[in-house]
Amino acid sequence: MSRGDVGTSAVLAWNGSTARGPIERGLERAIALACGATYDAVVRGFAPYEALLDDIVDLLARAGQGRPMRVLDVACGTGTVVRRLAQAGHLVTGLDVISHLVDRARREPTDGAQFAHADVAEGTSFPDGNFDACVSLHTLNWHPRPVALLAECRRLLRPGGHAVILSYTRPAALCATFATLRAEEGLGAATAALRWLVPTAVFEACRHYESRYPDVSTLHHEVGAAGFEILESRPVFLAGVSRLVWARQASSPNHSRRNGS
Repeated sequence: MSRGDVGTSAVLAWNGSTARGPIERGLERAIALACGATYDAVVRGFAPYEALLDDIVDLLARAGQGRPMRVLDVACGTGTVVRRLAQAGHLVTGLDVISHLVDRARREPTDGAQFAHADVAEGTSFPDGNFDACVSLHTLNWHPRPVALLAECRRLLRPGGHAVILSYTRPAALCATFATLRAEEGLGAATAALRWLVPTAVFEACRHYESRYPDVSTLHHEVGAAGFEILESRPVFLAGVSRLVWARQASSPNHSRRNGS
């Protein structure tokens, strides 16, 4: 599980959304629904994931100084992040390129949450500055046009709007991550992490897309080139397998300041 929501439709492969025959389309739908159902069961109540969501909620609270905001979740998957942010009082729009996952997300109505089928990198119908903040969890690891995606996110933000961007900087290899967690946090934490690591390994084995793992320098460059000022950057989630970048729409392109390397 390696895309939006710390997982879901990356496992489908980018070309899954362009499957041409009935067999391919049927397989895409089956994988999407299976992934969505499995993902919901895996992350619900998973402490490291809940801590990550709490972190995002706290960052948005800082950005809005406690006021509700209009938030865009890019590649929202089954809507876990959208619902969590809506429960925190924000008005949240979740977009995903996989229509089957959007359908599943809509099955759990939540006040302040809405979902739509769209690929942000292709451009959207929203006007400039439509959102106060955007969230992108690991979309950059699988999307074939990460720079275009970031540029559209910047366009959609009001002047000075904020972004929470997460990207894996290395694969979440089962054995290596388990060993690192055991050394850093103990056997209990490492064993608990298998709840996420094992299904992730299974879905990764089924993938048909080329994942990318930008190092910190590359990630910072892409975010800055898209017109964001980097306010904070730090490793997060399961022995730091992911990098969280907290950014703000810059007054001019290619302006970035990096903290917490």
